[in-house]
Amino acid sequence: MEAKVSSSVVVFLTMMLMMSSSYAYDFYVGGRDGWVTNPSEGFNHWAERNRFQVNDRLVFKYKKGEDSVLVVNEEDYRACNTSNIVRKLDDGDSRDPGRCQAGQRLVVVVLALRRRSGPSPAAVPPQMAPSAAEKASPEMASSPGPAASGSAFVGDSWRRLGASLVLCVGVLIL
Repeated sequence: MEAKVSSSVVVFLTMMLMMSSSYAYDFYVGGRDGWVTNPSEGFNHWAERNRFQVNDRLVFKYKKGEDSVLVVNEEDYRACNTSNIVRKLDDGDSRDPGRCQAGQRLVVVVLALRRRSGPSPAAVPPQMAPSAAEKASPEMASSPGPAASGSAFVGDSWRRLGASLVLCVGVLIL
């Protein structure tokens, strides 16, 4: 009987840890307006107001058969080039070049997973102030490069999970 209770507690704790580490939000692109040609708020402004994490989902609401979503690289995004599609989420036709020029496009920046074992803030060298030429540049800021591999974070999570389970089992046995 005691073994069933302790194994049930371990299973419960394991499920709770896994659920908390995989929590995600659904973001409806464009807010109330959805994925439309003339939104009341620009899509990039909408994206800047939100903070996207790994596992979050972007939901593009639009009338079926009237539109779709195309994923392209940065160069093609800047040029509104829809001929080099990385991925197409269809149910519509987004190849109309006028839609991109009309503002129906979006840049999404996903926050990197944080690791607790990073360098201390004192170890980071001071940054020089940007020159006047850099301040005047109207060019869109480049997005950060890909985050360090998440496998180390996953490994840390599993190690912590294993240590927690050993601790829980040790407490339950005593």
